[in-house]
Amino acid sequence: MGQYNPRTEDDRCVFCEIVAKNDSDAIFWQDEKHVAFLSIDPNTNGFSLVVPKIHHGSDILKMDDVALKDFIVAAKKVSLVLENFYEDVGRVGLIMEGTGIDHAHIKLVPMHGTEHMKKGEWKQCLSDVEHWFDEYEGWISSAGGPMADREKLVGLTKELLDSQK
Repeated sequence: MGQYNPRTEDDRCVFCEIVAKNDSDAIFWQDEKHVAFLSIDPNTNGFSLVVPKIHHGSDILKMDDVALKDFIVAAKKVSLVLENFYEDVGRVGLIMEGTGIDHAHIKLVPMHGTEHMKKGEWKQCLSDVEHWFDEYEGWISSAGGPMADREKLVGLTKELLDSQK
């Protein structure tokens, strides 16, 4: 796994530096408010990051609604660039956990081998690996876990509903 410093040597946000330098070697897409560039530690070909040009903290869901909507639309536009570039990519995954760099960013993961989805052919694709996390380990998995107990789900649903009163 790649290791990187989230801050520059003079303690500046590394993503702010990429934006400020308008690093043409790294940036492959941009609009007025966002840039996209390839990850320095990808786990698949084309793994990309979309970041706002203005610094926002890494908890994306705390962004104001207008900035968040613009950000999601930018990620959608970049995902289309990736889908159009890779013949075998019909879907792009999106991750927003924000624990590596404290600057809002969306990770876009080209899902190679999903070219059938470009033709509108949806097919279920499930992992045969189960994951369960008691604590966040620095990565997110979309693989399913063990089947949940129905009574526990109903109880948790009630608690979540009650917490909103």
